[in-house]
Amino acid sequence: MPTSKPVEVLLKEKKIYEIVNPRLVQAGPDISIKEAIRLMQERHAGYIVIAKDQKVVGLFAENEVVLKILENNVDWDQPVSLFMNSSPVTLNIKDPVGKAIDLMGHGNFYHIPLVDENNHLMNVLSVRTLIRFLSEFYPTEVYNLPPKHDQIILTQEGG
Repeated sequence: MPTSKPVEVLLKEKKIYEIVNPRLVQAGPDISIKEAIRLMQERHAGYIVIAKDQKVVGLFAENEVVLKILENNVDWDQPVSLFMNSSPVTLNIKDPVGKAIDLMGHGNFYHIPLVDENNHLMNVLSVRTLIRFLSEFYPTEVYNLPPKHDQIILTQEGG
């Protein structure tokens, strides 16, 4: 992404809707745990935004599965509404990308539902999308990372 503006300025100017993928996984609050997990598997997603009448009413993510369901003797036919995060943080699709980065970093969020001015669910922002976006600013550093974080290269490539 060639640009003459500093990254800090672009993060304030660039709006979230300009970088998100049109890949929203959503369901109603009555979906069962079993159905929800199946949907997450089918869509290769770590979340489901729970919505009712176009409004975000919750977020059901891998965290809820691991922390609230797997360790307990839970009936998998129960609705996700009993286990979802019922007050997820949302962002407006017109908010700057920098705001999303700050929010995700401070809140340890991996997915944030995106809404419009009327609080209608529009999309979701994932940390993966943010990482891809940020990596465009530092292509040399990203492409030259070793395949393993602890790998030490003793010789030059090709040499």
